[in-house]
Amino acid sequence: MFGVVLTGYCGLMLAGAVGLSGTSGRLHVDSCAVVRTNNKPTTECHGQLLSAGGRLIDTDAVIDADARIGSTIAVRDQPLTGLETLGFRAISGWATLTVTGLFVLAFGIVSALTLCGWDAAATAGSRYIAALAAAVGAGGLIYLLAVLYEHLFQA
Repeated sequence: MFGVVLTGYCGLMLAGAVGLSGTSGRLHVDSCAVVRTNNKPTTECHGQLLSAGGRLIDTDAVIDADARIGSTIAVRDQPLTGLETLGFRAISGWATLTVTGLFVLAFGIVSALTLCGWDAAATAGSRYIAALAAAVGAGGLIYLLAVLYEHLFQA
């Protein structure tokens, strides 16, 4: 069940990150502050939200993102979650989490097949688990490199 929910939610977010859902816009960052929620620090940025056509949507929009004051970042207003950043970092992160959901789902199916005594089907499914595990690892590495690149080389 967890794999289905994780895959569905992250798949929706991935669809937004690649531009298939939600409404696109730009956020001009006026200020950022570190906010602690449940003892977890997040960077919360405020600014003017403009539509893709340049129309002012919100004068004090808020997004959880690492952004520099004065910069303009591409965002999408998602139906269920609000504003999300766009770009390679978002795509690689949501793709990795979507594949992680598929990994959890496949692992649950193979475990159920094993418990039911369908060992041949479980063995065949294990190959898919190995491929998904490799994809999760590669996606995590790509996401890490994207985060490092943004922090080190973006002005």
